[in-house]
Amino acid sequence: MINDQDTPRKMERVSRDQVETNERFYKIPKALFENEFYADMKLETKVAYAILRDRFLLSIKNNWIDKNGDVYLIYKNIDLQTILSVGEKKVISLKKELANFGLLEEERQGLNKPNRLYVGNINADFEVIHRVNPLGDRELSKRQVRNCQNDRSRTSKTTAQELSKRQSSETESSETYLSETETNSFDEDEVSSNNNSKKTQQSFIAIGKIIQNNLELRSVVQGLIPDLLLNEPQQAEIVVHALDRGYYFLTAELEKGNSVLTLQKQLQGEVAIKQLLLNTGIKQVDYMRDHLIDISQYGKYFASGFKSRLKIAIATSQSVSGF
Repeated sequence: MINDQDTPRKMERVSRDQVETNERFYKIPKALFENEFYADMKLETKVAYAILRDRFLLSIKNNWIDKNGDVYLIYKNIDLQTILSVGEKKVISLKKELANFGLLEEERQGLNKPNRLYVGNINADFEVIHRVNPLGDRELSKRQVRNCQNDRSRTSKTTAQELSKRQSSETESSETYLSETETNSFDEDEVSSNNNSKKTQQSFIAIGKIIQNNLELRSVVQGLIPDLLLNEPQQAEIVVHALDRGYYFLTAELEKGNSVLTLQKQLQGEVAIKQLLLNTGIKQVDYMRDHLIDISQYGKYFASGFKSRLKIAIATSQSVSGF
């Protein structure tokens, strides 16, 4: 009897087809899971984003690059349906969510021409860097805020409507015809998720605008409420508004000759007002940590207490004007 171990086994060489099949992966950016900005995005939407991004190599091969140097896709809804094993309505729903997060745009090219899909870049920070404006600075700037506003406005008014009324036609053949289709709105869960996501985005944009218009607040906000910014952006927006009002209140009082502020400026220099804002804010946050029960009242509670503490902090024998 021959031992199987002594019998030479014919080796099966790895073919090119096996390599191409076995070593192909969809890459999903970690930021979609680790970044609070994308916390409300559905898992299947994140997968859809990875699938669309994976089409870039084909786009480059086919020279699907517009005059601005931006890469676009030509990809049928039916192809995405097949890969994800879902229906057309679900695919349109996923594309809508990507559009709401500023990660997908669809442009019509005219009669009998396929639509172009533009996939947006994501940033590890909470702001979205749009494909047309790949900025290197991760801090919020006026340009980023403006881009976010334009993207949200455009996608909510046009992109979502277009996605709900027609499927994008294309792929490697450019002679595909556009087909129209009517869809219903998201189910209740999707609507709720989108509403929360929209409010979160609006809060981030509002905070960015305030900080851009008053750069002195940046370090105060980062030092005072870093966790609140990520976990409760709507409450953080109220806090930032209160800090902004407080800054201009103190500036006005200093110009009026408030003796406490004048002395602090002589001792601390130009950072006096910013330091007073931070110190007063810390006292209010510490107080709330022991007394606040309902997180939904965080911003309102902070604004009220912070306002009173600032008045007390600069109180002298002279009358302090209203805040």
